[in-house]
Amino acid sequence: MGKKTAWLIGAAVAAAALGGASVAAASVNPFDDDSRTNGGTEQQLNQTDRDKAIDAAMAKVGSGQVTEVERGDSAGSSYEVEIRKSDGSEVEVNIGANFQVLSQSPDD
Repeated sequence: MGKKTAWLIGAAVAAAALGGASVAAASVNPFDDDSRTNGGTEQQLNQTDRDKAIDAAMAKVGSGQVTEVERGDSAGSSYEVEIRKSDGSEVEVNIGANFQVLSQSPDD
């Protein structure tokens, strides 16, 4: 095998490894944070507010996996937490400014 072929194989292996690392990093986050929508004008959630919203939603739902946390876009809702329950169904929990549960509905 020539030096040029070996170099090309090495470059291809390195590119594949970097691509795999990107996919692995993306799957580490257990929920999606859509707090930077609306052209980047919406303020990002801080960790404390995110945790409080998740705690309130999980207390209402009982158990499941958080799939998304974002600023609320419904009237009166400050936060929205989406949870996938063990039966596969998804619910959206609307949380108020004081981290009180306002409503829970099937996620569409």
